[in-house]
Amino acid sequence: MKLLFYVLMLGFIIFLNIGLFLPFIFSVDEDDIGKNIKRLKKYNWFQELLGDKGYKQLIIHDKDVRKVIGKLDDKKIDKKFFQNRYRKKLQNILQQKSNNNFV
Repeated sequence: MKLLFYVLMLGFIIFLNIGLFLPFIFSVDEDDIGKNIKRLKKYNWFQELLGDKGYKQLIIHDKDVRKVIGKLDDKKIDKKFFQNRYRKKLQNILQQKSNNNFV
């Protein structure tokens, strides 16, 4: 019975440690955001988004938009299939944020 208790406690402690450190592993930092923006700038669709004054302000300053940009997989940014997906994702969040600013 004691052995079962100790095994359960050890499992609980391991579970807590993983739960506390896991968010830090997957968090987005300014380096990720900067690298992804730099890579996205070579595509016309992203240049068009930056050409819009309101969207540019959101890309530069809005934490949610920047988080989405930082989470984009840098290995997939240059693939056509994922570019379309990422373009739609960015357009959706930008549209959402710009609508919230006007309401």
